[in-house]
This record gives sequence, structure tokens and C-alpha cells, in this order.
Amino acid sequence: MLQRATGAPGIRWIALPRRFAGVRVTVQELADRVRRWIRPGERRILGITGPPGTGKSHLAGALAAALGDRAVLVGMDAFHLANAELVRLGRRDRKGAPDTFDTDGYLALLRRLRNQRTGTIYAPVFDRSIETVIGSAIPIPAEVPLVITEGNYLVHDDEAWVEVRDVLDEVWYLDTPATGRARRLLGRRRSFGYATEQAASWVRDVDAVNAEVVEQSRERADLIVQLDNEPTPLTAANLPRFTAPVTTPDYPRDPEGIKVVHFGVGGFHRAHQAMYFDALLARGEHWGICGVGTLPQDTAIRDALNAQDQLYTLLTVAPDGRETVRIIGSHFAHLHAPDDPAAVIERLAHPDTRIVTLTITEGGYGVDDATPDSALGLITTGLATRRERGLPAYSVVSCDNILHNGRVAREAILGYAARTDPELADWIADNVAFPNSMVDRITPATSEEVRADVAALGIGDRWPVRSESFTQWVIEDSFSNGRPELAALAEAGVQVVEDVTPYEMMKLRLLNASHQVIGQLGLLAGATEVHEVMRDPKFAEFVDGYLREEGLPTLPEVPGIDLDRYCTQLLERYGSEAVRDTLERLVTDASDRISTFLLPVIADQLAGDGRIERSTLTIAAWCQRLASGVEINDRRRDEVIAAAQRDEQTPGAFLDLPLFGETGRNPKLREEFIRARERLRVDPHVG
Repeated sequence: MLQRATGAPGIRWIALPRRFAGVRVTVQELADRVRRWIRPGERRILGITGPPGTGKSHLAGALAAALGDRAVLVGMDAFHLANAELVRLGRRDRKGAPDTFDTDGYLALLRRLRNQRTGTIYAPVFDRSIETVIGSAIPIPAEVPLVITEGNYLVHDDEAWVEVRDVLDEVWYLDTPATGRARRLLGRRRSFGYATEQAASWVRDVDAVNAEVVEQSRERADLIVQLDNEPTPLTAANLPRFTAPVTTPDYPRDPEGIKVVHFGVGGFHRAHQAMYFDALLARGEHWGICGVGTLPQDTAIRDALNAQDQLYTLLTVAPDGRETVRIIGSHFAHLHAPDDPAAVIERLAHPDTRIVTLTITEGGYGVDDATPDSALGLITTGLATRRERGLPAYSVVSCDNILHNGRVAREAILGYAARTDPELADWIADNVAFPNSMVDRITPATSEEVRADVAALGIGDRWPVRSESFTQWVIEDSFSNGRPELAALAEAGVQVVEDVTPYEMMKLRLLNASHQVIGQLGLLAGATEVHEVMRDPKFAEFVDGYLREEGLPTLPEVPGIDLDRYCTQLLERYGSEAVRDTLERLVTDASDRISTFLLPVIADQLAGDGRIERSTLTIAAWCQRLASGVEINDRRRDEVIAAAQRDEQTPGAFLDLPLFGETGRNPKLREEFIRARERLRVDPHVG
């Protein structure tokens, strides 16, 4: 809802449209309102105010993104007094109160923005993750017609803040329920590394007090805004209703254009491969996707996507917190194999199907576990049908985190085919390409917070995805039935190379293995999220030590990659609070992940007399967690828990698990493991 406040004497009234009076509004409608207000050659300053936790930054950022180069966002929080100064003044325990800001400095900047007609003005920015101001971080060219500023006290009646109000052309007060504000603030404090009780105390004793001060000046704002909490359902028919900062597919989405079948439509696939095919479609390469679910629970994603014409929202977050919102349209159809396996076979056998991609996790390639209705079984039957019909074979591209994943997929499918039809196995060996690939993008499971953030943009999405902005896909140039043009792949960001092995080893032994280091030791120490762990300097140093002293020495040179810079970049990615990745996600199926990612590092380091302390401490932490009785999600659950319990009585017995193989019997590893277990019993913290 948008309503005029009563205002105060002397307020300049701006002739803005009032057609929103009495109704809730969306960010897009507010952006349209501002577009009609601003004029080239003039500079106007719009203030957005409200209590802590109302979503002022989100609204201001969304407006700035929607207006593009016509607007720049400058935050009031960049004028926080430094913590040391607040301590000197005795105000540190109420940071965020009106007298904890450099009001004169903020006012001086606003006056410059109002009066200076030439040159570029630079404004500071406040980095919430480190609670520090970074100077001269935001350039504001003279030709920008609108500056958006947001903060708690833009209409506060204190003398200094009254002068701030007089510089602003219009101020909106963002009105949201107190319960929602408290929830947002509690989450923010926890993301800064506060314990739950400490975070709740700050929200109650500091933020709530400041909110009361802000609310007293509510009626001094020009407009009181309540954002529409009923987002527009995401469907193909509604795509024209979504405007900047949301981008939408503008290419034909004809089901006849399906050339790719993907097994395992989870969050990672939708943030990664589907995003790349979306980029290819936008460049005129007609490679649409049909998704396939093989598990009973896959009906949930099927139903969500079917209700949305296969569309979904991808929200990517850069380390500095900047967000990009894209509705992905590369999925054209979705099938659920348990309900209709014949339809899946027909799609695989369709003459237009050129590539089959897989994200079925490391455990999905076991031949002994494969059945006719598993991914391996369906792909093999699809190939058999194509052979019978005289059609060329499709390529099979594994996108799972397995070294030589193409080779693993080939051996699995050949092994499955040989059980029933040796001639088919021979035909597959001669005709089907299984290119190796390396994939990388951190993608946490979708949370209610992600759904709420997308809804705040006006998008009613049943299953959006949030991921980091970094992404990488390296594929071996080996295809049996065509692929997108190389130039288009390069433009979309896909690297096509002759040998993927160096890239695979880099990613598996650095990123994936260090995820186990972070996950196992972080959970043992009582943490819950990746960025929370990496805020601890000792823990960050420990992870850096693993990367450079244990993982890195086992790698060959990687063409075009500075490995030292790659390690630094990993630490930066892990330290970002924007993605909110959970430690529990990292340690899911740990028996597969440790044996695939970390154990090869240990084996190579043992062979070269290298260091293994950090890797071994990670395995010891896993064992200690298992022995403590924690609930885990692992296909070897009973086996690994029993081994951990045996280790309590017989030190080193955990390494007798078959997954550790010959490496588990190495005397140096066993000695280091027993020592690590003893250390963690005394103190579960790294450092």
C-alpha cells in the first residue's frame, strides 16, 4: 500500500503519480513511478527509511537495479562511526542509534550530490560482513539523474537529521510487520557469527530500541510504502509482467526444440548446466532440455516445474552481496520415470535428442545397484532403442564430481548393458561418446529465505535457486551426435578442451576436498554455515594450509589457471555470507565424498612423503562425529557408524573401512589418525 503521510511544515511536495493510493505495490510498480519522476539533466535524491530490518537495502537495491545507469545507491550506514570511536564515546553497545553516525559527513555528501553539477563524486560503502566502511567505493557521475539513499533516520526530528531531510526531494517510509523485522535481524546477526542468544539479545536490546525511535518519525515521510506480498505466479503467460532487475527468456520455448535430456534435476543442475543452456538459447542455439526424475520424491520438483511451464528463478550472489536475478527458460519438459518409463525411453530415442547429461551423485554409478528404471538402466534402454531404429547414439555427459566422470559413466553403462546384451555393449563402446567434464558452482539447497527474497521481487516461484556468482564448466571435446557451436559455447562461458583431467583434479582436490575439511571440522566445533566457520582466522588459516600444503602439491599444471590465485579465490568464496551455504550440505554422503575427494590427496602425499595432518584431522573429525551419534545422510550410514564405534575401543579401526582401501592400512596415516582423534577429544576446535 502507498499512502501520503501527514507531512510536516516546509516539506517540498513532488508531483508524483498517486494511482497507487490504497493498494499494495510491487518493486516494479515503484520503479515505474520513479521513472516518470526523474528528468535528464536534473538530479533528484530519493530517501528510503524505516526501522532496522524492514528491507530498506533490498528495496533500494532493487530500485537501483531496475533503473540501471539512471540511478546510484548510497547508504546512510556508510557513515557509521568506527567501532574504536564508538568505544571511546561509550556508544559501542548501541551501535545504530542516531548519535552513532557521522551525520555531518553524511549531510555534506548529500549536499555535494545536490549541488555539484560536474565531475564524479565518490561515496563510501559499509561492508556489513566486517562492519567496516570502505571509502570512495561508489562513483556517482554528474549525469546520473537519481541518487537513492536509505537509512533509519532520514526523517528523524533531531536537529542534525532534520537538515538531512531538507536535502532530500522525497522520502518513503517502508512499513513491514515487526515480527518479520525481528526474524530478518536475527538472521543477519547470526550470519555475522553471533551465537543465537547473543544475536537475540542484540535484536531485543539495540535494534528494537532503535526501531521505536524511527517509528516516532513515521508521519514525517512523504509516502508510506507497504510492498505487495502477493507475488505474481511464475508462468510463461506472466513473463511480460516481470521487469528489471529481473531478466526473462526472450527466445522461443518450443518443446520440439528439445535436444538434451537431463537426469537429476536438482538445485545444482538448475544453477549450472540449465543456466548455460539458457545462455545458449539466448544466442540462437536451439538446445532445449527435458528433465527426468528417477526417484519417488522427484515428483516434488516435477510438480513445481510443471505448474510454472518449466520456468524457475536463478538468483546469483557475488561476494560483495550484489544479486542478479534471471528467470531460466531452458527446460521445456519434465518426465517422472517411475510414473511413465516408456515416455522417458521415447524421449531418449527421439531423433532430436543429441546429448544426455547427468547429475545423479557419486553413488549413482554403481552397476550392482542399477535397475531398468534407474538412470543407468533408462539411458541404456534408450540407446538400445536408437540402435534398433537405426538412429545415431547420443553423447552421455556426466556432470558429477568424480574424477574422469565420463570414463566412470562409460564403464557403468557398458557394465549394465553387458549383463543383458553383450552386442549392445559392443555397439555402445563403438558409438557413444562419454566426454569428461568439470563443473563448479556453490549452490545451497533452497531455503524459505530464498523463496521469500524471490517473492519480494514480485515472483511467485515454488522452487527458486540461489547460488554464488562464480561458475565454471569445462568439457572434453568428444561428442557422438553434435554439440552447440564452439563460438556460442565460448560466449556462454563453457570451456571446451582436449583433456579435462587437470581441471577435474584441481576442482576435486581443492574445492571439493576442502569442503570436507570445512564441513567435518566446522560441525564438530558447533558451527552451522560455511561463512561462519571462515570468519574464524585460525580456521581460515587451517583451510588455507590444506589447500596450499596438501591439496596443491598433488596437482599437475592446469592450462590457463593460476593455482595460487585459485586457492585465494576459494577462500574468498567460502568467506562470503551472501550464499549462506550450510555445513550439513557439504557432508551429505561423506563416505562417497571423502573417498573420492580427500583420500586421493592423502594417497599421493604419502607416496611423496608430503604432509597429511589437516586431511587426517578431517577424517578424525568425521569419525568423532559418527561415534557421537549424530544423524547423517549417507548411503553407507550403518557401516560407517559401526566402524566409528569400533574405533572408540580399538584406535585406528575406522580406517579398516573398505572405502579407505590400501591407503587406510598405511602406518603413517594410522599413526596420524590416532593422534588426531586424541587431539579432538581434548579440543574439537581448529587452532
